[in-house]
Amino acid sequence: MVKTLVFVTLPLLFFCFPPRSNAQVAPQASPGIQGRVVAEIPFRTSSGLILVTVRINDSRELRMYLDTGMSGPVVVLFHKELAGEVGLQGAQSVLLRGAGQGERKPGTMARGATVKVGGLEMADQTVVVFSDSRETSPWQVDGIIGKTLFDKYLTRIDYENSVISLYDPAEARVDAPFQAVPVSLDVGFPIIETTLSVDGRADIPVKLVLDLGHRNALFLNVNAGKGIQTPQTTLKGLAGRGIQGEVPALIGRLAELKLGPFSLKNLPTSFLLPEAKIGLKGGLVDGDIGELIFNRFTVVLDYAHKRIFLAPNKSFDLPFEYDMSGMFLEQNRDDIYFVIGVLENSPAAENGIQKGDKILALNGQDVRGYKFGEVFALLRQDGQEVKLTIERGGERLEKALTLRRLI
Repeated sequence: MVKTLVFVTLPLLFFCFPPRSNAQVAPQASPGIQGRVVAEIPFRTSSGLILVTVRINDSRELRMYLDTGMSGPVVVLFHKELAGEVGLQGAQSVLLRGAGQGERKPGTMARGATVKVGGLEMADQTVVVFSDSRETSPWQVDGIIGKTLFDKYLTRIDYENSVISLYDPAEARVDAPFQAVPVSLDVGFPIIETTLSVDGRADIPVKLVLDLGHRNALFLNVNAGKGIQTPQTTLKGLAGRGIQGEVPALIGRLAELKLGPFSLKNLPTSFLLPEAKIGLKGGLVDGDIGELIFNRFTVVLDYAHKRIFLAPNKSFDLPFEYDMSGMFLEQNRDDIYFVIGVLENSPAAENGIQKGDKILALNGQDVRGYKFGEVFALLRQDGQEVKLTIERGGERLEKALTLRRLI
């Protein structure tokens, strides 16, 4: 018998940051949180998402995204070879549904695994493995972990110091400067009820998934009946890639999003047309809030009490700039950037950048030598020239892009 599972993340944005250190971190108290720290997990950022190291049974260290866009407490592995490498036993066939234009993805599921992360050891865990081989898979890391941790621990994510702190929820108390925002977990992942304003319509009520596996700021399902319509100025691009492939979208600006007591304005937003698949049935939600919003806060996930807490960090007041090159980028296993899409009528398109190009250097410097956030900022400077060294079909090419604001 083949089971159908619906659990894996909504669309991802293609942008990336160089890695940070994975040095060990000693547990310590956090301002605004009282309670016992069970473990602290250092993380780095890969392709714009939180990346942690995990061991399954007696495996090598696996690189896995931390994701809230999963409806079940399972650990996901992207490559079929990993089933043997981690020693899974008694696997059964499943079909996986998620975002994207393709068909449901076949895979296998096994129970009884031991998962180790940040000094924690969790027994009797469920692991799902995709059918893709490592060589043909579009996914450059080993897998995803999330709800397995969030269901059990109060989880603090500190973007400024790249540390995830896990607390015993029975003992933890969260105080100022954190602000509470209620969430629903009725369908497994956290959903926030809030309001937004777009193209003259103010305070539109919406339900949005909190999705740390989505690298953009926001995507919305176009719904004229609710007043969620595409702005006058848009770009034809991608909201990201999900389990079933790429998700096309029109990219524009949202006037305002309310997030608890916080107001976020002029947000780059992917507007999904009705034919786009986002992995959810029957209009359960209106969209998805991603990393480029939440990384402006210290975030506390309190699933036990159906709420999150937010405290602005030093990035909170920065303007929301959108990429000014026209390149959709992702990071490969060697931390080299590669182009997976090019916007029409953009500096990249006008200078002959193509899908599949590898970006080896920016302004003469190896991309792997850039500090955290520098690549992100470099491609968002209106009027600046950026020199690219790219590799295409074994040949090195030099390109120069003059950046400009696209939306």
